Amino acid sequence: MAIRKSKEENFQISGSLAEVIQKCETALEDGNFTKINVNKTINQLTANYKKFTVWGKIKITLTEDNGKINIHSQSTANADNIYALFSSPNDKILKQFKSNL
Repeated sequence: MAIRKSKEENFQISGSLAEVIQKCETALEDGNFTKINVNKTINQLTANYKKFTVWGKIKITLTEDNGKINIHSQSTANADNIYALFSSPNDKILKQFKSNL
């Protein structure tokens, strides 16, 4: 069984909730995430990230706060391979999302 670790990051951006959901979905598509699932009822997106050296998933939860949108992103990735010794797979997943946002 694989050893999995998680990492969380929070940040805020401006815009309406509908716009930010669309931006997040586009960022996941542009970042080569797969099985993207958008749940507008609970304002949450999930996706898988599977590359040769990184195998994991991301969960993004959006909340409104005084005209801004809070983005809570959590990645979970396998940490039991040789590539995880050199750089964090969770950092790669979160960076892939944020760089495309």
